[in-house]
Amino acid sequence: MQCKKDRLNPISNVRLIFSTAVERKFPGDRERLARMSLIEESVPQNVRMAYLACIGSRKVNGVAELHSELVQTTILKDFVEFYGVSKFGNVTNGITPRRWLDQCNPGLSRLITTTLNIEKSVWLKDLTKLEGLLDYVEDEDFREDWAAVKQANKERLAHHMQVTLGLNVNTKAMFDVQIKRLHEYKRQTLNILGVIHRYLTLKSMTPKERKTMTPRNVFFAGKAAPGYYIAKLTIRLIVNVARVVNSDPDTKDYLNVFFLPDYSVTLAEVLIPASDISQHISTAGTEASGTSNMKFCLNGGLLLGTVDGANIEIAEEVGPSNVFFFGHLTPAVEDLRYQHVYHPIPVEQKSPALARVLNEISSGLFGDRGVYEPLLNTIRQGDYYLITEDFDSYLEALRMVDEAYNDRTEWIKKSIRTTAKMGKFSSDRAIQDYAQEYWNIESTKVE
Repeated sequence: MQCKKDRLNPISNVRLIFSTAVERKFPGDRERLARMSLIEESVPQNVRMAYLACIGSRKVNGVAELHSELVQTTILKDFVEFYGVSKFGNVTNGITPRRWLDQCNPGLSRLITTTLNIEKSVWLKDLTKLEGLLDYVEDEDFREDWAAVKQANKERLAHHMQVTLGLNVNTKAMFDVQIKRLHEYKRQTLNILGVIHRYLTLKSMTPKERKTMTPRNVFFAGKAAPGYYIAKLTIRLIVNVARVVNSDPDTKDYLNVFFLPDYSVTLAEVLIPASDISQHISTAGTEASGTSNMKFCLNGGLLLGTVDGANIEIAEEVGPSNVFFFGHLTPAVEDLRYQHVYHPIPVEQKSPALARVLNEISSGLFGDRGVYEPLLNTIRQGDYYLITEDFDSYLEALRMVDEAYNDRTEWIKKSIRTTAKMGKFSSDRAIQDYAQEYWNIESTKVE
């Protein structure tokens, strides 16, 4: 945050007091003083807000195991050495099942209540009781009921889109959903580039070959910050890809793309229960936790993602065979960025498939020729968020999703197992952890 003169004096006072304490503990270590300074000495001067928050807090939480570790070993390493590790901990985020299952997915809530023979008010307060669903994974009648709830939710979303947007949606296709704030690190760009690759692949097939492909509806929703040009350009590309793909008679039976405007919690409550697969594909090490991944999985949607944030803990709970991971891991990210700056390799050599996609966009296949160059150049030059490195791995993960989805019995089993193992991610657990580990208060049972 840039410093304003009327705000600088109080912060300067805090800085002086804190710097004096650092000097006492590490006498003569001027480099450490500069690293830990509350004010970055630049023109204009910038306040290091995370440092100010750390100084003013009794406890610091990274909100997921991976990022709590990164906070301690990289981001705030100097502060850990100054304060000690006891100031820093981890409480993984959680979501409320009252809204993100019972309210948004009443059909699934009723099925769970009936199957477990437990009052809804009981299992909603103790989400670990969902593990009882594992006893019914091999029950064919239960699997049919589970699939029927998912189909009803897909039809509810399709009805909503027909009424509000005038769009027709094939409810027999796979529903592939990515809904979140538009940002380069969340990599909606990777998703839409993957969609374009799928479209080009379909176009190159014969009609007979296309019939072997899994029909897929890809849904995007989210908002970009008002001044975030690249994010807005990404939305523009998604919308124009949808315009071309959805009207192409060769491919429209196998691939459709939708960008739902005016994203909100209300819209999320319709989208999330309808998903077959959801994408959480941030560059490794950039997503602090994520909670939409928890919401999708609680509603029986499978997860396609990178090894980042709470994706890791979700996979630990539901089992690696029930998630689809791809991409480079966090320890490799900085080295890859270094290579991009000092030893760049052309996209054509790293990923010919991606190069073809970028060239088709530049050629004007999706209209607005030339408009997308600033977006495409973030990939061709620098590629800070590692699109080129992860693209081929991403395509392979999508292929694995297609293959798994075509085995309907096993897919439904994966869906049931995923919901059953989401007890850890209740906000009730998160609040209880905060109470015990951070606030030092005991919970009181309300009769």
